[in-house]
Amino acid sequence: MNISSGLALPTFLLLLGGSTYGSVLSANKLAMDAGMPVFAYAFWQMIIASAVLLPVSALLRSAPKRSLRHFKVYGVVTTFGLAAPLLILAFLADKLPPSVLTLVVALIAVATYMLALAVRSESFRWLSILGVALGFAGVLLIVLPEESLPDPAAAGWVLFALLLPATSAVNNVYAAKLMPPDVNSLSLTTGVMAIGALLLLILMLLIDGPVSLTHAGFDGIWPTLWAAGGNVVTYLCFFEILRRAGPLFFAQLNYVVVAAGVLWAYLLFGDKPSVWLWGAIAVIALGLAAMNYSKAQMLRRAGG
Repeated sequence: MNISSGLALPTFLLLLGGSTYGSVLSANKLAMDAGMPVFAYAFWQMIIASAVLLPVSALLRSAPKRSLRHFKVYGVVTTFGLAAPLLILAFLADKLPPSVLTLVVALIAVATYMLALAVRSESFRWLSILGVALGFAGVLLIVLPEESLPDPAAAGWVLFALLLPATSAVNNVYAAKLMPPDVNSLSLTTGVMAIGALLLLILMLLIDGPVSLTHAGFDGIWPTLWAAGGNVVTYLCFFEILRRAGPLFFAQLNYVVVAAGVLWAYLLFGDKPSVWLWGAIAVIALGLAAMNYSKAQMLRRAGG
């Protein structure tokens, strides 16, 4: 099979999922600014997504499968790929600008490579290590210079935000390892959203108490609907890319998120990146280029 044609659909899904998820970061800020509690906001996203996906998947005969192997995937993706990143991003939405959060999201590709290397599902390559180093250098350009953040005290929140690439890397690597052979992207996305809704319902009731969708009025409702749709699109893309091209290819989606997230933040909030932030974007882009070139060399050698 021609490699370029084989990657055409995954590349399109990469662009679609990354652009969509980049917009969710701005939706998070709008919901938090409106006064939606973090766990309630996360729960309502999942229950809305489930309410749409369950009948659609049943109609298309792609209802979530209930085998042990499928539940392992649901568990990993719900915990590390959905609930943890969603809560981290929602918690930080009013503490860091969306443009800064998008750069932290970009480190997911780096973290995925490091974890894949640690569990020996990926080989050691010097150019990929260079990409890792450049990715962390990009984060340092955000944390160290005072001019790169609106509030210098926010540097601590940037370090807390590094939990996001860590949890997402676990999701990317282990979801691929556990992926059933009869994978169906709609079925898996529906299962993850339904289990995520149940988990977040419990957390909401324990921490926020019962909170209605209308808690923050229309200003809270529409970004919640926006984020719910964004997560559905992103996870449909996630499972399909994972099936067709693997976890490291999917991890590159997060570099698309960077560009989309900065653009959405500028359009919605006038959040103009500082010179340090632009420098971080450039350094992280160089890291991506190094990792991709390294991967392309490996594929050429494997193809003979």
